[in-house]
Amino acid sequence: MKNLTIKDIAKEAGVSVTAVSFVLNGKESSVSKATAEKIISVCNKYNYKPNYLASSLKSKSSKIVGCVIPDIENNYYSRLISRLEEELQKEGYKLLIANTSYDMGKCIEAISDLVNHMVDCLVIVPPSSFAKKDLSLDETIASLSVPCVLLDRTVGSKWNHAVLTDDVFGGYLATKYLIEHHHTKIALITGPSEISSSLDRLSGYKKALAEFGLTYDESLVFEGDYHDPSGEMCARKILEKHGDIDAIFAFNDIMAYGAYRVLNEHGLVIGKDVSLIGYDDIYFSSLINPRLTTIRQDVDALCKSVVEVLFGEDKGQGTILVTPSLVERESVKL
Repeated sequence: MKNLTIKDIAKEAGVSVTAVSFVLNGKESSVSKATAEKIISVCNKYNYKPNYLASSLKSKSSKIVGCVIPDIENNYYSRLISRLEEELQKEGYKLLIANTSYDMGKCIEAISDLVNHMVDCLVIVPPSSFAKKDLSLDETIASLSVPCVLLDRTVGSKWNHAVLTDDVFGGYLATKYLIEHHHTKIALITGPSEISSSLDRLSGYKKALAEFGLTYDESLVFEGDYHDPSGEMCARKILEKHGDIDAIFAFNDIMAYGAYRVLNEHGLVIGKDVSLIGYDDIYFSSLINPRLTTIRQDVDALCKSVVEVLFGEDKGQGTILVTPSLVERESVKL
């Protein structure tokens, strides 16, 4: 069998992927002796050599950090990778990247592959599909024998190291800015409804409404998926149901770009007839017309925090929150 994967091993041994992951990561005690023997037997049958996975990682340092991201073509993630690599180089480490295309199966396999390549530790940006009550990523992370930091989003495990933008504050900041500029009917284009970043930005939106005595209206909330087409689709629904909106708050810049097209098609002047605010401050947001007002995630601080968690003196478990900021441009009516 060529290119044997942990899924192949699990299928032939008649066990779970999680059980295979435990054994390959030197945690045989987490499964029964019979299960471990089945897994080892399949590995031997196909000359699969995982021996270096645990033993070499415990005794040697590859000086490599593995990073799993959902979309390397997304400017936000490519910027994260670039800055993370710079910070790791200062510590004498190289970066090995795996792109998952937002696929949970690819994410889990990428984690295993990176461990097979003897990375010293892992930085994982979970794919959005984990929100569908899929605990396989949670289980995979729990089985790891190398340090792991979650970046940008969280999953179920409470013990994980995590470095996140304070998205509650970011959602609050965007909404407060719109309200202070006389917008009271603010529609949302959110991310997937169970992703931590989307939930937190929604919480910030609600907090700002309450602070200014405005009532939360669920009919103004439209769920996107952080991709451009969903921004366009949600913007069309918003105009169909709420032609009198003051503003749209898109939970990332890419979805805001989809809204740009729809608003322009309807003859609405952004920044005059309707306001639009995004989130992330990716490169193109300063180039489109009108330039997009947005919430900037502090990529430098995020990456420095990841390196500090991995290699700093304080390696305590918990979550580090990095404060975002508002970038004022021309897409909000003043």
